[in-house]
Amino acid sequence: MNSTEAVPLEILKGLVPFNTLSETHLQDIQSKGRVVHFDKGKVIFKRGAANENLHYLIQGSVDLTDASFEITPVASGSDATRSALDDHSPHAVTAVTTSPVRLFVVPKDHVDLVLTWDQAGSYVVTDLASGEDIDNDWMSSLLGSAMFVAVPPANIQQLFSRFEEVAIDKGEDVIRQGEPGDYFYVVKSGRCRVTRTVTRDGGQKEVELAELGPGDMFGEDALIGDAPRNASVAMLTDGALMRLDKANFQSLLQDPVLDYVDYESLLALVDDADAKVQVLDVRLPDEYKQGSVPGSRNLPLQVLRQNISKLEPDVCYVVTCDGGRRSVLAAYLLSQEGLDARVLEDPPNSA
Repeated sequence: MNSTEAVPLEILKGLVPFNTLSETHLQDIQSKGRVVHFDKGKVIFKRGAANENLHYLIQGSVDLTDASFEITPVASGSDATRSALDDHSPHAVTAVTTSPVRLFVVPKDHVDLVLTWDQAGSYVVTDLASGEDIDNDWMSSLLGSAMFVAVPPANIQQLFSRFEEVAIDKGEDVIRQGEPGDYFYVVKSGRCRVTRTVTRDGGQKEVELAELGPGDMFGEDALIGDAPRNASVAMLTDGALMRLDKANFQSLLQDPVLDYVDYESLLALVDDADAKVQVLDVRLPDEYKQGSVPGSRNLPLQVLRQNISKLEPDVCYVVTCDGGRRSVLAAYLLSQEGLDARVLEDPPNSA
């Protein structure tokens, strides 16, 4: 039976091949896997069955029986448990518990994606920086973000090659609130101040939202939502920014990160006993009252942004706003946090 407990990162660091991964990718594997409990005498998997998951023995003991009916006992804490019980597809052995056990189970396809991405990303940073007098910390920061796990490894080198560097002086505005968005930015050096002008007590007031430094990103909201800039950014010091134009941002970074589902696929997800699914409607409360997807939770975009760290990591979030751009932006923000997010296409009209 499944459990909501998470396997500690220290345990994952001792498992093959997770012991080669960065901290960010370890956390991604941790969030995509699940802990499964079996009583003594239960079959975990059978020889010849399709193998879509990797099974790691965390606690207890099992017998592995091959085609010749030779039995190999495996107990937690042994060297054998540093690797998956049987990563062949189809399974080459049958696994039966000889005591109560705890297993860490994670999809093979996702592990393959993360490993490919981790190794390709490390190569790209080294390759692009070799022979050049450049600071590659900004690349490493991007590669270390949870959002980048969803970017196909084949896109990585092309993505970095499309960035251009711009030098900005202290006090200079990078983007201005209310203007159209044209670039996505990563701070390479220097520091920036993020502000928003609000109307308060009948007058205009500038509110400071954040201070950004090397490796920090900004500017994606206006590109995804195709809306005016919602804040201004100015340099606090002389610095350098790496920027990516809107077309390249959408084709190389936004589109690969976003996943779409139709209503029929949503119903199939909800019916899956092993899946935890939450439909998030990111419209305003008054809009939500006019009709919504049955079982959905109303979490307006700004509220979602403020509470995103409180969302459960092992849930598949399907985002809707009745077909508008807000659901795309919300799904992107969720993906940035390493959460499993989908955009619902053509939601039904519900009262």
